[in-house]
Amino acid sequence: MTARDRSRERILDAAEACLRRDGIRRTTVQAVADEAGLSRVYVYRFFPDKATLISAALIRRDEEFWSTADARVSAAASFSEMVAEAVLMSSAAPLGPLALDLAEAEPQEYAEVMGTFVHEVVPGLAGFWVDQLTAAQERGLVRRDVDVVAGAEWVIRVVVSLVGVPGRAVDITDRASLVAHLDAFLSPAFADA
Repeated sequence: MTARDRSRERILDAAEACLRRDGIRRTTVQAVADEAGLSRVYVYRFFPDKATLISAALIRRDEEFWSTADARVSAAASFSEMVAEAVLMSSAAPLGPLALDLAEAEPQEYAEVMGTFVHEVVPGLAGFWVDQLTAAQERGLVRRDVDVVAGAEWVIRVVVSLVGVPGRAVDITDRASLVAHLDAFLSPAFADA
């Protein structure tokens, strides 16, 4: 981990501590900087505003979530089932327990900061999918010629879209419907015919 990465993690740890203690409304960039033992100007080098900082802190999920996600996604029998597991988990608790608590306690403030969610989530979660796609290639579920870095970004965009903008073509709460939809529209890009 680089010094920049360590600083970013330190800032996000501080933001999470402030959110747990003070909620969204009372968490400020200055409070996060103070909690991290850094200057406010330094925090702004990483996050241009409070909303981006808070959304970044909220998308960091605890180790238990990632362990469960890895187990469920990796155990899936097909690529479509892998993505379906991610959609099902994300729709049940899109940002983990802290986010759910804040959404309930401060719904208006929560809605305001989540506009920056997609800007943070795509690069942040792509690493998870790089690992999943690489393992899926080894299992023969994904073609060997698939660029796993580009594919990971595409998969997370599909997951975010399905969870964040549900439509009529697929019921994202129904595993069978979700897998059938992904088999028809996503798997052809990743799996051998």
